[in-house]
Amino acid sequence: MPVAKAYSTESHEVIGPVPTSNFSLQSSSRWWVAVLVGAMLGVPIGCLLSYAAALPNFIGVFFFALLGLVVGAIVFRIASPNRPFPKFSVISGTTAVTAIIWTSSIVKEALDFPTDMGQVAASQTRDLGGRSLSEFRNEFASQVRGHLRTQYPPGGTVGYVRWVLTSGELKKGDTELIQRAMHVPQAKIGWAIRVVISGGLLAFGVASQTLPLSTPSDKKV
Repeated sequence: MPVAKAYSTESHEVIGPVPTSNFSLQSSSRWWVAVLVGAMLGVPIGCLLSYAAALPNFIGVFFFALLGLVVGAIVFRIASPNRPFPKFSVISGTTAVTAIIWTSSIVKEALDFPTDMGQVAASQTRDLGGRSLSEFRNEFASQVRGHLRTQYPPGGTVGYVRWVLTSGELKKGDTELIQRAMHVPQAKIGWAIRVVISGGLLAFGVASQTLPLSTPSDKKV
């Protein structure tokens, strides 16, 4: 007599793959948090680099690479537990951090320029016209800002960049208080070269630390 085959009536639950959308969201958010931290650090570091940029013989440009490495290492440290990240996101974030640092250095340089010229003029002028040293510096700086605003509109950072690329010199008569020609050490093509080199070294410093985040930790770049 044939033996009847027994069939189980129990239902078996099919377990599918675990959704990865939440994990991907958390992973990406960690990268952008790291970018935000890098950007926040970038503003004061960019201001600091504006002083290094003025060093003679382009010595200061190497500080852009050094501090770029520091910022990039901090970003890497924060984001690395969740690597790898999409390459486009890593490149975009790295570019944003680099641009913020680089722009901050130029803006700080432009903002300090009128005050710096006022200090130089005060040290070279014997007759302050009855003004105190502080009053002379402030008035001189104010006149320089006005000169940039009228002759290199719209003034401010854009006016400074236009001035340093085309002139780099304050001549007697440009403002009421200028008694002798004054110029900055780096102007025209020299300033442009310095800005390009410093930007390139800064990008190298940041990117050398952050770009490996687009690959798994056990994979060599």
